[in-house]
Amino acid sequence: MGFNLGGLGDKVQGALNSVKEGNIGELLQKLPLDKLPLDQLLQKLPIEQLLSSSFLQKFTPFQSLKDLLQSGGFTGSSAEDLKSLPQDQLNEHVNKTTSFGSLKDMLVKAAEFYAQRK
Repeated sequence: MGFNLGGLGDKVQGALNSVKEGNIGELLQKLPLDKLPLDQLLQKLPIEQLLSSSFLQKFTPFQSLKDLLQSGGFTGSSAEDLKSLPQDQLNEHVNKTTSFGSLKDMLVKAAEFYAQRK
């Protein structure tokens, strides 16, 4: 997988295998989300499902991911666009406009929210 921080790589690989089988809830329970760097989270998690309109409307002042990105002056409206944007600028925007300290904090909460609903 390319990294193994005290077995973390093995845990991630096992969790990713769950996603291949269609079990995103299991992935979210197995991954130590708070220990993974943001770029890994953006690559591994189903961002479109986590940052859903229902999550964003409940926990932020935004109606959609597109609204969140556009309010920060970012071009794009999808999870794929989010992955290519500068992380430091995204973190700053999330920190200023939501109750989350960073995009990573928001993704961890979104994963918890998603897992509770499944």
